[in-house]
Parts: sequence; structure tokens; C-alpha cells
Amino acid sequence: MLWSDPMIKTISFDFDGVLSTLVLGRTWEKTRAKKRAVPIVTPAVRRLKHGLAALTEGFRKPLPGAEDALRELRASGLTLFLLTSRTGERVAAAERWLERRGWSDVFDRKFYNEEGQDADMFKAGIIRTHPIDVHVDDDPETVACLSRQFPDKLIIRMDHYRRKGPEGANIVTVHAWDEVPALLAINR
Repeated sequence: MLWSDPMIKTISFDFDGVLSTLVLGRTWEKTRAKKRAVPIVTPAVRRLKHGLAALTEGFRKPLPGAEDALRELRASGLTLFLLTSRTGERVAAAERWLERRGWSDVFDRKFYNEEGQDADMFKAGIIRTHPIDVHVDDDPETVACLSRQFPDKLIIRMDHYRRKGPEGANIVTVHAWDEVPALLAINR
């Protein structure tokens, strides 16, 4: 499939590291399948991590060029989804972040990992059950997983932080937002 194929109609985007900067270059802890909790330690560690996440949320900024590229993609007639594995209070934080930037109208639909599933399983399930042609993500593990499960879909790896990542026939790595519309031949 050519990536400028007019059959591409729907694109989904991850949140952290794709729309929003990472705080101090640190990625979010990836949601994993539930493990047996250590009775006392796990809840305390979880509260500490959630507290730190809440404190750093205000430092997140849009990645350079994200808004212009998203609006260009939307104006071209594409359907845009937000597909993030954010759970719990991080969902409300993402909604506030989008609202503060005036981006609430950019996405036709938002998918949050409300049930706390494994991040890759959650995203694969949404892609499997919805008409998503292209997914944009920054997590190398997620990119590799999705590219294997969906060889007919384009997986764009947003590598704003220049990290090592997977390669594949359906993986294209970009380093900046202005590359996304160009890759999809939006400006013909």
C-alpha cells in the first residue's frame, strides 16, 4: 500500500511523546497486565508515582508543530482518533491538557484505557475493532507489537527524542510533526 493511498481515512495518535512532551525526557510507566500486588509496598509505590505524575503534568507542552499538523490532517478530510493507554486520573489530566490548548475539537473520538489493560493489548484491540488505517506512537515496543499484528496498516513511529526503535515494512519513523502530513501526501 502506498502511504499516500486515498484509502487512508482514519489515523490514531498516542498522547505522551506524540502530542505532549515527556517531562525530563521520561516516558510514562507503561500499563502492563495486572500482576499480583505486594500487599504494602505496591499501593505506597503506586500512590507516590501518581503523585509525581500529577505534579509534572503541568510541565507538559505540545510537541513542536503538532497542532498545525493535526489541523492540516483534519482539514484534509481524515478522521482523527486519540488512542492512549492512559488510565485512571491520567485520563482526566489528558482531557484538561487538550482543553487548555483548544484541541478538544481535533479528535473525532478518544480511546482511553479505562479498564487498565496491558497497553499494547488495549491499542491492538481498538485498532482491530475500529477502522484505523494509520497509528502514530512513540513507544518502540508498542510500534513493534502493532506492526507485527497489523502488517496491512501503517505504523508511524514519532521519534522526537531520537531513540532506537524497530524497523519493518509497515513502520516509518519521523522525527518531527511536519513530516506526518508530507508522509501521507496531504499537500498534493
